[in-house]
Amino acid sequence: MSDRAARAAATLARLGLDPDAVAAGHVVESEVRERLAGADGEALAAALGELPSLPVAALLVGLEAGTEDRKVRKDIRRALYRLRQQGVPIPEPARDQVVHARETEAEGFLTAFSGGGDRVLWLERRLPEGGSLVIYAHAHEPRGVLELSVGEVSQKRLRALRQRMGRELPLRLVRTDWRVVDALLVEGSTRTAGTDPKRDYGRVRARITSEPPQAPSEPRSARVPPPAPEEVAALVATSAALLEQPEFARWGPEPEETAPFVSEIADVRDSPLVLSPHQQEKRVAEVVRRATQSLAPPLPLARRLEGTAYVLAETGRTTLARQALAVATTLREHPVKLGTVPFVAAFVRRALHGLVAAETTRAQEERRGSLVVTPGEFLRDRESSRRGRTRG
Repeated sequence: MSDRAARAAATLARLGLDPDAVAAGHVVESEVRERLAGADGEALAAALGELPSLPVAALLVGLEAGTEDRKVRKDIRRALYRLRQQGVPIPEPARDQVVHARETEAEGFLTAFSGGGDRVLWLERRLPEGGSLVIYAHAHEPRGVLELSVGEVSQKRLRALRQRMGRELPLRLVRTDWRVVDALLVEGSTRTAGTDPKRDYGRVRARITSEPPQAPSEPRSARVPPPAPEEVAALVATSAALLEQPEFARWGPEPEETAPFVSEIADVRDSPLVLSPHQQEKRVAEVVRRATQSLAPPLPLARRLEGTAYVLAETGRTTLARQALAVATTLREHPVKLGTVPFVAAFVRRALHGLVAAETTRAQEERRGSLVVTPGEFLRDRESSRRGRTRG
C-alpha cells in the first residue's frame, strides 16, 4: 500500500468509515453525504480519491449530482479527477439524479428516539433567493411537538448548524424522505393543537409544500425488509443486545416515573417485617410487573423501536435493525407478552436497578438516627458487638 493510500485509509477510519467496505461499495450514502458537508469534508473527498475502484467512482458521481453546495461539488470533482488519473472509468450520472439536484426539493432528517420518546425532526429547503429555510423540531412520542424553531440561514451557516448538531446531540441526524418528516410534524402538531401557537407546524408548512400530507408513519429502510413471521421469535430472543448500542444508551424513563416503584422495591428489600428470601422475591416480582406495564407501554414503545430501527439500518447495522423491528412487531401483535420480551425486561431492570440501590442506601442512612431498626440490621449489629468481646 502506498503512503497516499495508507493516509487515505487512516482518514476514513478516523471518520468512522471502513476503507475496505467503502472501496467495495458497501457504504451508506447518507453517512458519506453528511460527512462531506461537515468540517472534514475536504479530507474525506481527498481520501475517497485514493481508493481506485468503480464503486467509489459511482458513489462520488451520485453524491455530486445530489448536492448544490459549491464547495462540496468542488471537493468531489477533485476526487473524481484523481480517480481518472489512476485509470478508473467514471460513470455518467443517472438522469433522475440530475433532475433531483435541479429540483431543489426539501430534505428531511431525523434522529433515533431516546428512551423517553424524544427525538429531533429536521426539514430544510433551498430558497430561490439563496440560503435555506430550516425547520427544527423537538418531538415526543406520543406527546407531539414540544419545541419548534424556524429560520432562514445561509449555506455556510447551515453547514455550521449541522456540525454543531453532530457534536452536541447524543444521537445523529439521518437523512430520510422529507415527506415522512413532514407527516410526522403534522401529526405532532395535531397532538399539541391549541396549546402553543409557536409549536404549530401548520403556520409554516406552506413554505415547504402545498401537497396534502401523507399518513404519518415511521420511515422504513429499503436496506432491511420486515422480518418474516417465522424469524420473529428468534430475533426477539436475543433482543437484549440492543441496549448495548449507542442509540439505546440513554433509553430509560424519567426519575419521577420510576420513583414509586423504586421506593416500593427498597421497602420490600429492607422491610421491618421478617420476610423470607422467597417472599421478598415474590413481592419484588409483582412490583416489577406493574413497573413494566407503566414504564414500557407496548404501542408507544413499538413505535420508538420502529423509528430507531430505521436509523440502525441506514447506518449499516441491519441485524440490529431487524431485531428492533421484530420486538416492535411482537409488542403490536401480542402486547400481553410485554414482560417476557428480553429487550423490555432488560430495559426495565436497567431503569430500576441503580435507583433501587441508591434508595436503599438513603433509607438506611435515615434510620440510623431513628428508633426503627429492621430485624436484619438488628442481627447484624448484635453480631458485630459480639465479635468485639473477648473472654476474661
